[in-house]
Amino acid sequence: MPFFTRTTKTNRIPSRMAKPLFSCTFWRCFTLSTTPRRLVAGGIFTMLLLAFALLHAGEFLQESVTCGALLCGLCIAACLIMGALTSLRFGMTERAAGITSTIMMALLPIVAMTMVECLNGVFTWNWSPQTLLLNYILYYLFYGFVYVCSGSYRLSMLLVNPLFFLLGLTNHYVCAFRGTPFVPMDLFSAGTAANVATAYDFSFNYQIVIAVLLLAFLQIAGYKLHTPRMDTVLRVASRVFFGTLIAAICILYFFTDQYADVGLKPDFWNQNRGYRRTGVVMNFCLNTKYLYVTKPDGYDAEQVETFVSNRLGDENSSISQRPSTPDDTVTPHIICIMNESLADLQVLGDLQTNVDYMPFLRNLTENTVKGNLHVPVIGSGTSNTEFEFLTGASTSFFPAGSNAYMLYVKNPLLSLVSTLTQQNYSATAFHPYYASGWNRIAVYNHFGFERFLSLGSVISNDILIRYQQSGYSQALLQDLVNEAYPGQNVMLRQYVSDSCNYDKVISLYENRDRNKPFFLFNVTMQNHGGYGETFDNFQEDVYVTAINGAETTKTGEHVSVAYPKTNQFLSLIKRSDAAFGDLVNYFETQDEPTIICLFGDHQPSIETTFVEQLMGVNSLYSMPAEQEQARYITPFYIWANYDIAEAEIERLSVNYLSSLLLQTAQVELPAYNRYLLQLSKTLPVIHSVGHMDAEGNYYTSNSTSPYTALLSEYEQVVYNYIFDEKNRKSTLFSLGD
Repeated sequence: MPFFTRTTKTNRIPSRMAKPLFSCTFWRCFTLSTTPRRLVAGGIFTMLLLAFALLHAGEFLQESVTCGALLCGLCIAACLIMGALTSLRFGMTERAAGITSTIMMALLPIVAMTMVECLNGVFTWNWSPQTLLLNYILYYLFYGFVYVCSGSYRLSMLLVNPLFFLLGLTNHYVCAFRGTPFVPMDLFSAGTAANVATAYDFSFNYQIVIAVLLLAFLQIAGYKLHTPRMDTVLRVASRVFFGTLIAAICILYFFTDQYADVGLKPDFWNQNRGYRRTGVVMNFCLNTKYLYVTKPDGYDAEQVETFVSNRLGDENSSISQRPSTPDDTVTPHIICIMNESLADLQVLGDLQTNVDYMPFLRNLTENTVKGNLHVPVIGSGTSNTEFEFLTGASTSFFPAGSNAYMLYVKNPLLSLVSTLTQQNYSATAFHPYYASGWNRIAVYNHFGFERFLSLGSVISNDILIRYQQSGYSQALLQDLVNEAYPGQNVMLRQYVSDSCNYDKVISLYENRDRNKPFFLFNVTMQNHGGYGETFDNFQEDVYVTAINGAETTKTGEHVSVAYPKTNQFLSLIKRSDAAFGDLVNYFETQDEPTIICLFGDHQPSIETTFVEQLMGVNSLYSMPAEQEQARYITPFYIWANYDIAEAEIERLSVNYLSSLLLQTAQVELPAYNRYLLQLSKTLPVIHSVGHMDAEGNYYTSNSTSPYTALLSEYEQVVYNYIFDEKNRKSTLFSLGD
């Protein structure tokens, strides 16, 4: 029933039930009435809203919520008001209804903005007037689009507002789980997200409660809107006007740089900061322009070989002159391990714990090259780190938030895998989780892996099927695993343990093809996010005792309760450290030369307040660029069971790591990898938030840099390698002819 209805003399009561309980007329154009049926429906709706609000009232009364009691009271009052709106019928003359509906259409987008940004932890009225206006216009464009298609105010509200809510809620959970916002590229990795969703906490907080109530209000108001009556010419003209305006704005945005030139573009350096400063909907829309990679300015495929040759001039070697493997060396087996969330949080600040959580790795020095690895992501986005390692291509040249595995690896691609298989290595990939994650089945095939082993190679498919049929019951999974694999410590929390993972690595090594050197790429799973819950199969033994000299434990307590996620993460890292120690001990006893490369894919998504306190900042969204760099550092180790030159490298980005590994193993390198090694001497760090030179000078992507020309050359090399399949200079990236 429309909110605003015309009052006419021909209105009749169709049944006794519809007879009004009361009817009041104001100013001759406004009628307020209700019926028993409407009153009952409104009462039921009010009870449901109140039950929802009261059920989550405790979320408002936590210490971290400012004015929580007041907000809770306002929510309860809002439930009563919305119940009244549902119970009452408002009648108006045609003219008054049209005017009032138009005014409400102008005001309701502000409510929608408040709803979305509430989920983002931002109060819209703290924005600048310009930001508020731009968001208002953007929201109205979405309503206008539906109006152009339907000609209805009501449908504009009823269809668009739930979409806004869904976007805001998705961003809320994504930020909570991985510490970075939801961007358009994430739509391509929905399947991977579903695989790990059971590990996270989807409970409601006060922000979600407020947003749900705001959505309810928007839907009630939207349902009762009345589209003004217009003659045919005016109705067509209004829809044509909005359609033309929307088309013009979209064309200017997607096909010109006018918006970017005036500052309307994503905050590529810090998407979190951009989402908070200028809004979820706006930043999500701004990012859509960068879904596809465009050619670099001045790109010329014929110049790519020249760029590489000029850089290789420093080593007195041309592209056609490949260094051969020394006669007195033996081709080693190569094992690469990208350890999930492996990170040393001491790179962020002065962190003290009750025990050392990385005792083995800290003391690993003999026959070891190790250092700080700069990766392209925080908290999530594992496959981008993996992509950079296997290809040597920096994702800093790709659209912000993009995922290379989901978008860009669509055909066979030369990589670390092909470099080794061309030297007669076998090539196996192993990841003890679902194979479908990050499109790995297709990507690994394109990279040239001969086989890919996943979770089913560790836990029987019968157990996995029963686990899925149970609705992903963690307790059932653990019971089934314990029964099938007694005493083997297969699981830690809900994931395959590093200890079990490395047992599988050893098994693969022992059952390898003895006619070929062995190459394995392993991605672990033990330390994956979803920290904070308790598990019967995992006893935490590490906890934070002091941050920057300030104690975090209370007198008489043995465990810090302030940061449960951090404590669990550190306890997991200690288990990873011990498991890797066991792996190294095993290979120390092997006669055949073996080299192992271990590195972390990203830092974990843990308590924001902990990271802020450790880094000594008020907000992670307003840090200096140099300080932000620390959040992208993980450790790397290249260890061999034979004599290699030992080194400690202060800084290196992951796109260089596989080239360093090949050099350390003394196998043949394509010209591209030798080019990367030379480039690393000048710019040891190139990633999504900027670049650093050999002296440690840092430059953001938007700042003036003396290395602009060098970066442009590297970008063109990467574009030719990854995207320009027709004109790809394969001799640069391959050992073959």
